[in-house]
Amino acid sequence: MQAVSTQSRKVVKSGVPSRQDQAALAKRVGERLCEARKMAGFSQLNAAKHLGYANSSKLAKIEGGKDSSQIPIWVIKRAACLYDCSVDYLIGNTETMEVDDARRATMSEMMTHMREDWERMRERDVITQQGMVERIVNVESVVTLFEIEAEEAERALARLVEINPKWSEIKGGSRVEDAVARAAAAARTARHRLNRHRRESRAAASTPQRDLVFT
Repeated sequence: MQAVSTQSRKVVKSGVPSRQDQAALAKRVGERLCEARKMAGFSQLNAAKHLGYANSSKLAKIEGGKDSSQIPIWVIKRAACLYDCSVDYLIGNTETMEVDDARRATMSEMMTHMREDWERMRERDVITQQGMVERIVNVESVVTLFEIEAEEAERALARLVEINPKWSEIKGGSRVEDAVARAAAAARTARHRLNRHRRESRAAASTPQRDLVFT
């Protein structure tokens, strides 16, 4: 009984933790939150949104231990669910996340490989897009030259008809006119299709793309 009463007196005597102790606890909790978030594969911004914050500034303060006594209990509870770990781990009561270590190591390795593959695919897409842009520029230069020559052929033919009133009587004259007309129409069609392709490419480039989220 004496030992119990002595222990009770020690608990009462300790009282409310000092600000220094609170700051140390907040720092420890922040470090655990940061570690658990990274192990779960969340960026700070993505995790903040899942936890209910509009941006990552508040979570950054918490993880950095800058809110000595302002870590909401609901944040710790939500983080435990989101990161698939225990509340005891987040507040420093245990060193394990209550998840099989082998399974977590495998998941972590898998997410790392997935991120690397995703980055390689993005780099490949960038290189492919650059190649497409170069080809489009080359095609556009050819189409532009085609247009210029077709327009020049139309003007030359119009002048020829103008200075030769009997042009329609010349054998093969109508065939030349048809050929020039078809060439001019083909040039206009090529320009129209190229412009449409450019519009579609710009629209596709301006469409927001979602990054993979590893959860």
